[in-house]
Amino acid sequence: MKKIIAYLSFIFISIGLLTSCVSDVDFDQTENILPTPVFEANLIFSNIEATRFIDDATQQEVAVITDTTRLEYINSDFFVDQIAKTELSFRLTNSINRNFNIDFMFVNDNNEPRYVAQVDVLAGQPNNPSLIISNFLIEEPELSLFEESTKLIYKITLPPTTSPIDTSQSGFLKLESKSTFYFEL
Repeated sequence: MKKIIAYLSFIFISIGLLTSCVSDVDFDQTENILPTPVFEANLIFSNIEATRFIDDATQQEVAVITDTTRLEYINSDFFVDQIAKTELSFRLTNSINRNFNIDFMFVNDNNEPRYVAQVDVLAGQPNNPSLIISNFLIEEPELSLFEESTKLIYKITLPPTTSPIDTSQSGFLKLESKSTFYFEL
């Protein structure tokens, strides 16, 4: 009896293994796999003391401060041919008791704007700075214009107020930014 049970068990297990479901593997699917590398680059890092917003000669508040950074890699052949999208990330820390408007202008060699990102920064205090994080995703059709950029000009504007910054003002405005490029090869 034990021999019959063992024999029947062997037959059922064998039949089960031979008739179990198996899906066909399509090795041609590997042709559909596309590598999508990601490249991150720092754009600007700046730490501006409150006193920088005071003109040395007149001791009056400066309404606008600008600076320029070259971005030679954005319009290179590799970037233009392979880039799928870009994400700009701005992290702004303000410990000055003033609001700021900041324009990040990506321009070509003729200073023609190709892409503009605007961020409003709230006032902060030296012991309690405000933190603003802004992200901008650039896809087509804006991506084609962005790819023509060779420079980043950032313009910090102080809105009019009845209490301007003076020489005794403490604090800083810290700007940090990066760009994340997503490629399709």
